[in-house]
This record gives sequence, structure tokens and C-alpha cells, in this order.
Amino acid sequence: MERWVLLRSAFARAQLRDQALVLSSRGIRHQLLWREARWWLAVPEAQGQLASAELGEYARENVPIPRVAPPPKIDSGVVGVVAYLVAIWAVWLLDMNGAFGWDWRSAGRLHVASVADGEVWRVLTALTLHADLGHIAANSLFGAVFGVFAGRCLGSGLAWAAIVLAAAVGNALNAIVQPETFQSIGASTATFAAVGVVAAFVWRTGYYRQFGWRKGLAPVFAAVALFAFTGVGGERTDIVGHLMGLVSGFVAGLALARLGLERAGRDAQRFFGLAALASIVLAWIVASA
Repeated sequence: MERWVLLRSAFARAQLRDQALVLSSRGIRHQLLWREARWWLAVPEAQGQLASAELGEYARENVPIPRVAPPPKIDSGVVGVVAYLVAIWAVWLLDMNGAFGWDWRSAGRLHVASVADGEVWRVLTALTLHADLGHIAANSLFGAVFGVFAGRCLGSGLAWAAIVLAAAVGNALNAIVQPETFQSIGASTATFAAVGVVAAFVWRTGYYRQFGWRKGLAPVFAAVALFAFTGVGGERTDIVGHLMGLVSGFVAGLALARLGLERAGRDAQRFFGLAALASIVLAWIVASA
């Protein structure tokens, strides 16, 4: 009698259907047998090695492609971006019109010597000042884009609290390493802080980890590439400030990935958002005193 060998088993007959079709297409005889409370795919012993090789090749060619699990969407991110745009454009208009008789730039710019003398509010007020229309337009565009990404991952309130804090720390670090005469204004430090927050958060939460460590680091590589292409050009570009914002944002993103504050709920998101806005307003109140 011809001897048969058992190659594959499954609890449901349908689970062996594709493998049976592979053998049929190769002209290999086979049958499905019910034994020991499960289904078995059997072939003649003489064709056992050939059948195993064909099924192995089929399995290698049909490895399922892992799907990217996108970061969970906390909210649209739009609310935070609108607040950001209102804040920087309001200060720009007040500055352009010399509102209240103030010299807004003198009072709020990042001036290393002044920060060293204790005027630490400048690390926040400088984020809302801009030199001209082109300057604020560029920061509005890039800040809105990355602010939306951050808001979708973390929630608008938490995202902008992290961005403002990281940008302030970035400006403080910039003031430490720059000479006493150094001055700067602009929200670009906050923009790169947003890039760092998103990159670190997405990386550490492991949304691309199933593709291996290289592709898992894709958000970090993207942040570095963005800094290289947009953060180091132009005569008036504050390269150190951009780098400090990126690094501070990255550290904040790492911390947030561990804390899980994005799941705290709507009330917590409102608190974080109002805290970020209040810090800017309070910094200007102190600057005007």
C-alpha cells in the first residue's frame, strides 16, 4: 500500500484550503484527513519533500505586511493652532502699532545680558515677537503644521503646554551659550520644539517598531532632516536657538511618552492649554511693569 505523510494541521478544514490549492497547482496529490480532533493535509511519502518545499516557498512569498498603527488621535489639533496664531499675530499687531506707548521689542526680546540680570520672562515674550511680515508668516505656517501634528498626538492643551515649556527652556539654553550682546525674537524656537515633541513621542510610543529599529527611528531621522534643511539657513537664522528648541522638545516628548498625560481627559487638556496661554500673558505683564 502507498504510504502517506502528514504535513500540516488545523482545527478548521478551511484553514488548509490555500495550501491544498498550492499543491494542486503543482500537480502534487494530496488529501485532507480528520484525525485526532483536527484536519491534516497529507501527501504521498514519495512527494513529501517536494510538497514541503512548495508550501515553504508559498509561505515565504505570502508573509503578511505589517500595518502601521497610527498614533491615536486625541483631537484635531486645530484649537491649539488657532490659539497660537491669535497670540503671535496679536502681539505683532500691538508691536507694529506701538500699543500703550510701549517699545514691545525692547521689553520682550531675548537679550542675553538682560536675562542674566534676572529678566527671565524674556524667554517667553521673545517667542511672540517677529521682525516683519515674512518672519511671522513663515512661523505661522510651520508652527501651524507641526502644532496640528502635536495636538493630534497629545491633545491641543497638553501639546502647546509642552511646546511653550520646551521653547522657553530652549531660549534659556540659548541665552546661556550665546554672548552677552546676543538678541533674538520669533516663534521658530517653538516650531522646532514642536518638531522635537512629536518626533520623540511617536518614536518612544513605538508606532513603527514592528518594522525594525531603523524604521522605528524614522520620526527621529525626519526631525533631524527637517532641522538640517530648514533650521540652518539664512543670514538672520538663530541656528543655536533652533537646535535648543529641537532638543528641549525632544526631551519633553520622551517624558510625555512615559507619563501618558494625553489620556487625562478634556478638563486636563483645558487646564494645560490655559496654563500655556497664561504663562505668555503673565510674562508680558511682568515685562510691562
